[in-house]
Amino acid sequence: MVATTQRWPEPMEAARHPLPPGDSAAHLAGPEEVTVIRHADPVQVRPAGSLSSFPMAFYDKKTRLTAGGAVLVAPGGRAEVLWAEGSSIVVFGRGLGWIGSPSRGEPLFEFQDLDRARLDLREGEQVRLLGGAILRGPSGPYLVERVRSDLLRVRNQSKGPLGVAFRDESFELGPGEGLLLPLLSAGGAPFNEDPALQRISGPGFQVLVRGELESLEAGGVRLRASGAAEAPSEMSALGVHVRLAPGEEAWFTSLEQPDSATRPTGPEREAAPEPPGEAPSEPSSASEPEDAPPASETPLPTPPPVPPRIPPPMTPIGTPIGRART
Repeated sequence: MVATTQRWPEPMEAARHPLPPGDSAAHLAGPEEVTVIRHADPVQVRPAGSLSSFPMAFYDKKTRLTAGGAVLVAPGGRAEVLWAEGSSIVVFGRGLGWIGSPSRGEPLFEFQDLDRARLDLREGEQVRLLGGAILRGPSGPYLVERVRSDLLRVRNQSKGPLGVAFRDESFELGPGEGLLLPLLSAGGAPFNEDPALQRISGPGFQVLVRGELESLEAGGVRLRASGAAEAPSEMSALGVHVRLAPGEEAWFTSLEQPDSATRPTGPEREAAPEPPGEAPSEPSSASEPEDAPPASETPLPTPPPVPPRIPPPMTPIGTPIGRART
């Protein structure tokens, strides 16, 4: 007999040989170990080096993972990751996070997807948020939630400070303060700063400067380059990078600063010029009583009263109206 069985569609052929490494190569196994607790279904875990995840059964609410593993929480689920030192991260709703290895210089935890999470950290520990921003704090709790598909909110619910490094900015949040972080296509990972850069604090923002600069008194941050022409000065703040030649100035102000801080007030402020073609008005020398109406105005006559409208008499019920025709 001749076999006539065929396979359709044919097996897919790989476009690259060898195939690119997956998540298992990007998140290597480490010596750190954590405990994962399932508070509400569905929750899945992925051990380090594995290519797939498995769900946590209803009778097994705890499991252990090492650095390089992942925790996956579906909508409606809730999971908690506990470290031996006392740190914990609770993921509410949809979320995906990787357990890092601080011994290799990695953050304690890295979020890849998130609806809402609560963090309790210790001094020196860091967590990588969506987009690459770094959160660090000595205590907790800290609330991180995704407001929109392109917006992340961080709120400090502890009694201590909270730091967030986002691109070229470093924010310090006090108790009860919050911060909105955009999820950019270019990412929000903090830049590696040059040791030669200096940081100057402004009203609500910070300025990174390089070179010889002279500070000028003004609202915001105003600096003048005073170095040599061979070494121009540089300033970076609010998403703007400025290079100054000797003698040039740059002025950074925040949008929340009122105009009265930069505009002269009182006797220094010049009076607005009068329109051309009109002579300046002079006060009249004749005095008029305050209660008397102006001479150009004539009082209007009082209209006569309108008599009240009397409704017509109504016909009693049962009284015939007109005559009936036969």
